[in-house]
Amino acid sequence: MSDSVASSPSSRLAWHLRLLLVAALVVTGLAIVGVIETVHYSSAANRKASAVGASVGFFRPKSTKAVPFVLPLLAGGARGARARQVSQASLLGEPLVVNMWASTCTVCRTETPAIEAVSRRLGSRVRFVGIDTADLRGAGLAFVHRYGVTYPQLFDPKAVVATGYGIPGLPVTVFLSARGRVVGEDIGALTVSTLNHYLGVLFGV
Repeated sequence: MSDSVASSPSSRLAWHLRLLLVAALVVTGLAIVGVIETVHYSSAANRKASAVGASVGFFRPKSTKAVPFVLPLLAGGARGARARQVSQASLLGEPLVVNMWASTCTVCRTETPAIEAVSRRLGSRVRFVGIDTADLRGAGLAFVHRYGVTYPQLFDPKAVVATGYGIPGLPVTVFLSARGRVVGEDIGALTVSTLNHYLGVLFGV
């Protein structure tokens, strides 16, 4: 009796409808999860930009506390100094420009020569340091050599400093006073003129 009922057209239709309902619920659930993950990612990636009302450009941060770091030197030191550690505290005493970049960053390829040109012009009046972020050491070294960068470059493969600043992407440049307080940040590519302008406004150079 039960076999005949199970094999009836109405029973088969009901079974197919239940199967379609379950499949629809699964698809809907996956879609909701995907939306939640997308919203969460977008919120995290744009938190900094939303806070200042723009995705790129210069702004004065709400927090003036610098992210401390101790990182290995990538390039720019004496011969044989590859394993040397450089701390943020050791760079105090002069205005400091910290540029976070990566060899995979297309925008960084246009920005780096501009920063190099300004650093050469200012000499010792302002310190410059680059931080190769979430990159491979060999790729970072090739990048530095390709663009002839002379100011010190540090290596941060785990993006500790960028994470500490809540940076949504690269490149980002942080401006610190001689006492180590953050006085400005710039998201996106710098040019010679914009960098000169910021340094004049912030440090009077």
